[in-house]
Amino acid sequence: MTSKDVMAPVAPPRTRTDILLDQYVVALSVVMLLFGLRQWAIILGVIPGGGGPFAEMSTPWAVVTIHMAVVDLVAAVGLWLKVAGGKVLWVYSALFEIALHTVFIGTFGANLPVVTFHGATLVVFIVLTIMARRRPPH
Repeated sequence: MTSKDVMAPVAPPRTRTDILLDQYVVALSVVMLLFGLRQWAIILGVIPGGGGPFAEMSTPWAVVTIHMAVVDLVAAVGLWLKVAGGKVLWVYSALFEIALHTVFIGTFGANLPVVTFHGATLVVFIVLTIMARRRPPH
């Protein structure tokens, strides 16, 4: 007698796009880890941030630096573990930084490379997700 449950749902086979999406998410986790560590280097005074040295930052800059130091690292771990919360937190982090350098340009200044990077990574993620969800008819 076999222990296989004939009523159990069968998982569809993984496609190249599924694998590519997984690899992309892991690569993003490494980038987010570096972003988070950069924020901590700013807090610890190793490097200056966009608002200058941490000890001399204005309150908005200091709050955003601390916020991003935590959010980026938590998103990195979530992306690495491939949990849904990691993706949600990464999207939040990307949109937050885009807003900082577009909507709140008067306080945080324009940072076109950061906005472009986050915009491009979001677009690639959306395209890969849509492609991975499409299944050929059987």
